[in-house]
Amino acid sequence: MQHPNKKITDFRRLRKLYQEGAVFTAFDTETSGITPTNSRIIEIGAVQFTKDGIISKWQKLFDPDQILSPFIINLTHITQEMVDAADPINNHIRNFLSFLGSSIIVAHNAQFDLNFLNAECENCGLPVTKNQAADTLQLSRIKIPEAESHKLDFLADYLGIDKGSSHRALDDAITCMELFKKCLER
Repeated sequence: MQHPNKKITDFRRLRKLYQEGAVFTAFDTETSGITPTNSRIIEIGAVQFTKDGIISKWQKLFDPDQILSPFIINLTHITQEMVDAADPINNHIRNFLSFLGSSIIVAHNAQFDLNFLNAECENCGLPVTKNQAADTLQLSRIKIPEAESHKLDFLADYLGIDKGSSHRALDDAITCMELFKKCLER
């Protein structure tokens, strides 16, 4: 599924929106696999911000009604017990969509996260998101071409960004926000 969110690729426009005080929401998902057709979101983390700083944060674990693979558990440090104790995503997705509002979405490899989010919207009988989106993976390739890798972890280390607990959604969302701001500064 191709996400319907319009990507903002014009760097000058992004910088102008930021400088004019537009609201952005950096978000990240942790998932039970790599394709939305047979995998589910197990965690969403998001941080809403403007040029003046953080407005609000949102984080929630979800029960995917699936057994997590050892690879996913090792990568995310999210255990089967943690998701089994959580609510299904349909109990909270409306709240998350409300949190997003009309903000501009920022994500690292945005298509991945937006495809999962929109698949979950469809699974819950909700309309898919139509927010504009900025992809820090694409931005970093343009603004930091000298980097050996454009993975979020690598870029955080390269730029001296505190990445908290990598592969946990809220910490990755905050790292993504910081990477976005560093790209705008270049």
